[in-house]
Amino acid sequence: MTDPRESGTQQADFDASGESVRSTETDLEPEDEPASIPAGNRTSSRRSPSRTRSLRSRPWQWVRLLRRKLPMDNLAPIAGLVIFVAVAWVMVHELRDLPLGEVRAYLADLPLVYVGIALGLTALNFFVLSGYDWLAMRYVGVDLEYRRVAFSAFIGYAFSQAIGNPLITGGGVRYRLYSSWGLSGRDIAKTVLFAGISFWLGCFALGSFLFLGQPVSLNALDLPVQPAIIGFACLLPTAGYVGLTSLRERPLVIRGWSLDMPDQWMVPVQVGLAVADLFVAASVLYVLLPAGAEISYLYLLGVFQIALIAGVISHVPGGLGVFDGILIMMLDPFLSTSVIVGAVLAFRAIFHILPLTLASISYLVFETVSVKDHLTEEA
Repeated sequence: MTDPRESGTQQADFDASGESVRSTETDLEPEDEPASIPAGNRTSSRRSPSRTRSLRSRPWQWVRLLRRKLPMDNLAPIAGLVIFVAVAWVMVHELRDLPLGEVRAYLADLPLVYVGIALGLTALNFFVLSGYDWLAMRYVGVDLEYRRVAFSAFIGYAFSQAIGNPLITGGGVRYRLYSSWGLSGRDIAKTVLFAGISFWLGCFALGSFLFLGQPVSLNALDLPVQPAIIGFACLLPTAGYVGLTSLRERPLVIRGWSLDMPDQWMVPVQVGLAVADLFVAASVLYVLLPAGAEISYLYLLGVFQIALIAGVISHVPGGLGVFDGILIMMLDPFLSTSVIVGAVLAFRAIFHILPLTLASISYLVFETVSVKDHLTEEA
């Protein structure tokens, strides 16, 4: 993932409520950026207020530019299709004779204290997720109140985690919210991309630790590769990113995008946020498993990471079926299928459905208030 930045500074400016939002942009626009790409609340002698409002009403337009500039490997959808078909076949085989009564019994017998812990961990996870956007704001040079960053991050990540395709879902929602508070389209795009880089950097860093230490067995997936090889493969991009940001001062130009190196203090924070994100998310599932299950937390963490990445690669909304199938295959030696399915259903209800519901209501309230304020101003 790359991030468009250019030299040159510009002051940012207003916020929908009249508060001042100061930002220093050091961005390099791509040379062929079309005029239809929204640019937030930047003032310009060439743009009328009515045109600015028109651009804001189309929060998905900026994605077109990203899709043209970012390398879209044709192998990605093919790999996703292969993963989906393979996991779907396993799911049909494993769930063919699934006793639904046992699944219902497991869900009914879940201790309320564990459900409460899972809810608390889910709230903690969204607090960690807001750190991605907070750090990205520091990288871009935008000063925005944390409460607004947290609100936008909660809605954006609730949508992207439950629905998938984070560039479109979470990115589009965050564009709508951040642009209403004075951020430019380029700054929002850089925020989304920097957050994505942070997530994958943490995935690689954690993967190198888990697979080099080999607490995760891949026998259930029947892959023709040793965990240590995967660990070294994860270590390379992690070490490369750290080395690049440490040794290079000039911007890195890739396919027309100019990527400025982050400050040195940001790199360990990027890794720490992503690792904490995965730790807390996996903990939600861990507390929903039976108390007597002979599964180490590190093993579950590795399994969770594999399932999560497979779900992302598959491009299936929310990794539905793929995420669940990987968990069933890799936890099958320790637990019955009905128990695994029950735990995964509880996980999805707490970690995906509940936040998505709250985020949808919050976003609806935000839009209702925005429209009401707009009508009041015109009156």
